[in-house]
Parts: sequence; C-alpha cells; structure tokens
Amino acid sequence: MAIIRLIIITCSILLLPTMTTAFEWHIVPSKSSLHFKATQNNAPITGEFKTFSGDIDFDKDALNKSHVNIVVDTASVSTSFKDVSDALKTAEWFDIKAFPKAIFTAHDFKKIGDNTYEANGKLTLRNKTLPLTLHFTLEKYTDHEAIVSGKADLKRTAFEIGKGEWASTKEIKDDVEINFKIEATKK
Repeated sequence: MAIIRLIIITCSILLLPTMTTAFEWHIVPSKSSLHFKATQNNAPITGEFKTFSGDIDFDKDALNKSHVNIVVDTASVSTSFKDVSDALKTAEWFDIKAFPKAIFTAHDFKKIGDNTYEANGKLTLRNKTLPLTLHFTLEKYTDHEAIVSGKADLKRTAFEIGKGEWASTKEIKDDVEINFKIEATKK
C-alpha cells in the first residue's frame, strides 16, 4: 500500500508543471478602450466601441497556455457625429438588432520582439467568422497589473459591413484599423 501511495504522489508531482494555466486577468473598463479608423472620401473617420468585456488568460512565459475571448457590444459604437453613430447601428452596417455582439477569440500567441506579441485568432462579426491577427505590446506587466496596447487591420467588406449602396469601396475604403488599450488586474 505504501508503494502505491508513493507512486501516486510521484506522478502528481511530475504532472504539476503541465497542469499550470496562464494568469487570469480582469479588464478595467474605465481604463480600457477600443477604437477604429476608416477612410471616407480620403478623410479619416474615427470611432469607438464603448462597451466590451472578456476573459483573458495570459502569461508571457507560458504563451501556449494563453487564450483570450473578447465580446464587443456593437450597440455601443460611437463617433463624433451622432448621425454617423446612428447610421452604423443600422442593417447596412453593424445591424445591432440582428448581431448585437462581435467576438474575438485567440489561442495562438507568439512573441515577436521585446514586449511585442501577436495573437492569431478569429473575429466573428455579423455572423461571419474570419481569421484576425492582433499585434500588441506589453506596456506594463507585473504580478498584479498589465497594460497592453495594440492594433489589428481588417477589411470591412469581408464582414459585410456596409451593404447596399455602401458596399462599394470608392467612398468608404475597405481597410479598417482597430486600435486598443487594455488595462487589467490579475483575478
């Protein structure tokens, strides 16, 4: 019986390192932001999504155990112009009634430089799921707090953002730049 206990204890000790998970982080909404930049008639149009949340498990020393799931409330889209903000909520654009959420998930993280990383994942927007890569920098990373800033580029027409008369990329270009800053505390 003592030998069986010794075998169980030894196996448990050997398996402990493989059972570790990445650190769980809580997004601090008041210190985080999610902005976008598009181009209309060769002029920049900027806006933001004011409401988003997520599950972030990230450890810079255990990238293979890291993953992220970010949920964006599409009704929270906002620009400097009320008429543009209202238009973006309609069926031609984000169609917030039919598609109230956009979701980004990633399980593939890579270090690409000093404090710079990429997260290869998928974005679901308007019921279309396509690959998306986030490039980000760890501005601060301590035992209790992390600050991350980054960007991603996408094609709006790939997600059917801008339908009908807005499907053309003549007036409103196809390229959209997403910029984010996330401040998080360890759970």
